[in-house]
Amino acid sequence: MMNKTKQIYYNAIFGAIGGLLAWQFVGLFATGGWPLTMANLFIGAGVGLCIGFTTGAATGFVNKLALRRVLIGAVKGALVGLVSGAAGMMIGGLLFVLSGGGFHGRLLGWMLLGLLLGLGTGLVARSPLRASYGAVGGVVAGAIGGLLYELMTQVFAQQAAADAAGMDNVQMIMSAAGLMLLGACLGALIPMAVTLLAQGRLRVLSGPRTGLEVDVLDAVTMGSYDGCELHLPGDKAIARKHARVYRQNRRFFVTDLDSANGTRINGTALKPGDAVQVEKGAKIEMGTAVVELM
Repeated sequence: MMNKTKQIYYNAIFGAIGGLLAWQFVGLFATGGWPLTMANLFIGAGVGLCIGFTTGAATGFVNKLALRRVLIGAVKGALVGLVSGAAGMMIGGLLFVLSGGGFHGRLLGWMLLGLLLGLGTGLVARSPLRASYGAVGGVVAGAIGGLLYELMTQVFAQQAAADAAGMDNVQMIMSAAGLMLLGACLGALIPMAVTLLAQGRLRVLSGPRTGLEVDVLDAVTMGSYDGCELHLPGDKAIARKHARVYRQNRRFFVTDLDSANGTRINGTALKPGDAVQVEKGAKIEMGTAVVELM
């Protein structure tokens, strides 16, 4: 099942696919003859939309294995990416002009795209901590991915300059590879930053979704409903919204959400509505599922 390493790997794959889609989509339009501002707006929006679409879908695929959540995640990710990409590249394009045409402005635009994408993902999830951690990962991802993209397109274009016929083909291939690398960086480094900065994690030890790991930032709701952060389908003893783990003042608490079959902490039944402080290593039992706080 999906531990954090596998989740980050699949997010990178989905991000790379988004970069490839962005290359195909943006390449349908001859933006070279457009006014610079309009071209930057369109390219940024198109790249952000495609990468946001696939990375948003990855969340539903990796953590939920639920088609409805894949579609919802894809739509939300696309909207966040559209706005992030447009804003990032607009500002980056302005800085590109002000800097006299250096690639620093474009690089900053990719960094802003990453920052806003990471920030927006957390805001959509209604998690201030996820938004701030995602923004950190987004800046790093935008810097690394954007730098690789700019270097690849410029270096290989210069090498092909002597061959006018081959220049377009080389630049086309390198643009595709560069956008795939950018997408992979955004797909992997945003969730990686969240995982590294998170203070706790839940890991399913038995029952539905054994091996699945979910970060605890603000709060995690556990249940059979696919809208729960920790989705545990296939067990009739687990309520739609069964229990909740949340973090407050660097301490962790568990509360039962009035489930019919109850919740146990290290074998002790939890009274409905009561919030019990737990330490890392605690085992949370719901139906056949056992979830460890790490």
